[in-house]
Amino acid sequence: MKYEFYIDLFFLTDFFLNLLSLFLTAVLMRRTIQLARLCASAAVGSLWNCFLVLVPVFSPGVELALTIFGVGSFMGMIAFGSRKLLQINAVLLISSALLGGCLSFSREHFHLSDWECLVFAGLVSGAAGILLQRNLKARAIGRERFEVRLYYRGKTREFIALADSGNRLRVPETGKPVSLISYQDCAGFCESISGGFFIPYRAVGTERGVLFAITFEKMEIKKNGTCITIENPAVAITREPLSSDGDFTMLLPEEYVLEATEISDSDN
Repeated sequence: MKYEFYIDLFFLTDFFLNLLSLFLTAVLMRRTIQLARLCASAAVGSLWNCFLVLVPVFSPGVELALTIFGVGSFMGMIAFGSRKLLQINAVLLISSALLGGCLSFSREHFHLSDWECLVFAGLVSGAAGILLQRNLKARAIGRERFEVRLYYRGKTREFIALADSGNRLRVPETGKPVSLISYQDCAGFCESISGGFFIPYRAVGTERGVLFAITFEKMEIKKNGTCITIENPAVAITREPLSSDGDFTMLLPEEYVLEATEISDSDN
């Protein structure tokens, strides 16, 4: 019996499998996904497998050892760097085994073709990668502090702000997001006001309540040399300080900071 072997098709199929394994490794290790590095790493693995098929000079045991400890480590270094290389290599091996098992399950139980299995796995891996990137960005934002300037009746005051993913305060009539500052930080800035409104809230472990809020003239959020302006921002006033150690003096809605981050990233 004679078989025709297409090296280009073999390379593309193996490349896609390697890429999915690297995506899964990034998801499991919560690493930032850099597509160019993952593609370069996947290409190295595919070239190695093509070599093994065309030049079968090694015994199966030697091939396995070289693939796992040699080429696998090199792939991990290209994709994710040299830190924790042993751990990366182990997770990459687990990812490849999981992916192989999922493809076999899809093929046997759902009667999908090889390419259908790859496309399905690619969609799932792509969705996981997007969720990972958003999660990593949100975690990075949670550790950052932002310079914020508020404008009110010709006065300005600067605050050190933290983006709070748990801040779900909204203006009842418009749904506009609400920031938070403490009463102590309003001294000499917006003590006398001509009007305001109340925002209902409910925190974990507390009863329902209301916060007094002011519509300021303008808010500027600075990040990495980029400044985003929010016109007529709603800011609620709390009785207690927001931070016990003074690490920050304002809480921002996360969507404001995500917008500032996207603008900064596009400028870079």
